[in-house]
Amino acid sequence: MLRLRSLTLLLLLATLILSTALPNSAQAALIDQVNQAFRQIHNRAPALSEWTYWAGRVQRQEKTTYDALVGAIAFQNAQTGSSPATFRQPVNNISAAAGFAIDKKFYPSPHNPNFLPEGTLVTSPSTPNIYYIRDGKKSWVLPNVLDKWFKENHFFKSNIVINISDADLARYPTASSVNKLYIGKVLKHPNGGQFYIDDKLRKRPLSAGVRSALKFPGGNLYPTSTIHLNEFKTGPALTADKFPGGMSIYDGPFHGGRIWKTEEIAGGTIVKRLYLKDRFYEADGYPDESQRAPADSLILAKHTRGQNIDRYPDGWVIAISSNIYVMQNGQRRLITAPNILAALGYTDSIHTRREYPDLFAKLAQGQPISAFKGIVADGVSASKGAPAPAPSTASNLIKVRPAIRALIAQVNDNFRFIFDKDPSISENKTWVDALYGGEFSSATELLAAMKSAKINGRRIPARTSRTATLSGDSLKLKWFSYLFYFVHQKEPAEADRDYWYSRIDTDKKSITDLGGTIQWLKDTTGQTRR
Repeated sequence: MLRLRSLTLLLLLATLILSTALPNSAQAALIDQVNQAFRQIHNRAPALSEWTYWAGRVQRQEKTTYDALVGAIAFQNAQTGSSPATFRQPVNNISAAAGFAIDKKFYPSPHNPNFLPEGTLVTSPSTPNIYYIRDGKKSWVLPNVLDKWFKENHFFKSNIVINISDADLARYPTASSVNKLYIGKVLKHPNGGQFYIDDKLRKRPLSAGVRSALKFPGGNLYPTSTIHLNEFKTGPALTADKFPGGMSIYDGPFHGGRIWKTEEIAGGTIVKRLYLKDRFYEADGYPDESQRAPADSLILAKHTRGQNIDRYPDGWVIAISSNIYVMQNGQRRLITAPNILAALGYTDSIHTRREYPDLFAKLAQGQPISAFKGIVADGVSASKGAPAPAPSTASNLIKVRPAIRALIAQVNDNFRFIFDKDPSISENKTWVDALYGGEFSSATELLAAMKSAKINGRRIPARTSRTATLSGDSLKLKWFSYLFYFVHQKEPAEADRDYWYSRIDTDKKSITDLGGTIQWLKDTTGQTRR
């Protein structure tokens, strides 16, 4: 009798709630299935408020099929942490703080003075969900992705997740459940279809044949919902001829070999990047056993070499002696006060990575973190958190154009790309000297010379004679601008160009003659031309 009364009450209230816009026959049929859909996810019948909420979404045509309804109930359960015993509507975001007490560049996040750095993993006491912070929003991570990551890794476990208050968590707007922790994972559709998530965060159909050919480990498979998969943009299906971007691969023995990460760069080219340390590999979100695939020498050779991975990802905390930093945009940002460190929720023994200080010391420094929430650091030495100077190979070579200085700093990366190995000290010096000496004026010219050197079996580019007679076109189009900037640290004006071009036509036929005269005129008259 009690059950009959409850059912009658539900029908009466439903009629009252939906009377303003009667559902069509299809909607009515789906409304009748609300109880069934809810029970499928929660293993119990819905309360009145729960039934009303989902019936309303059907009536408003937000959900038009049974699968969509079940998926939405499951997704909300995962997103809000709703337990089988309780139902919670999605928490409304608490309004952002009124403003930044000081310039926002001093805070861990530019989005809100209360927000943690990008890349942080957070949860709160009232939810089992774990979120990845990206673009000032919280992005849900599949529990089975995190469970496997924490279970298999040697260096990082679930205690790296920062537990913040419910109010703090609610401040973060909810983003799509698409973030870097899915890169390289294979997500499984409820119908059995498999999708690889590449480093562009696209879902790419993965057939059984391609999966076998690329030797994906059996553990790299994560069941998820249709709704979750639909949040990812669709990319082209994977093929067996090359690894996709975002895949972790290894050569040599499973333990003790080299671990690489593939990356899709401009033009769709896939490069391989070597992890210098196992910890960097694990910190990138890859489980130690279930993620990396073996790569034979033939398929590995198809991928040119990119920059080594020599640092922790964004959001990780590192230390050099007593100074503690947060990684952001590949740089280290100094945390300038102990109370700011404590307010961020970091525990020194758990979150702070103290290994590899020599590697960390080579990283450029970003803006120091001097404020968080209501805390503003006092008495911080301006020099302590000052940005680090450019690498010595670039900062000391001030006589050449800034673009050439930048190329000098990128010599090793370009060398790896062409030769598929790290340069020796002498090889680095050879190419730096060539750039400094004016042989190349662009990345295109440098890469072409490196490719030629590889084909010809040479590691040393031919240098232009400083005393040999050169054509007028060569001196005008290549060497004049280089020599003029080398002497004056500025680009020539049109009048400068006209004057020196006439000298080239009459009496300046070599690099030494032209450069020496430009320097002599500056030293004796302080002028760029007569």
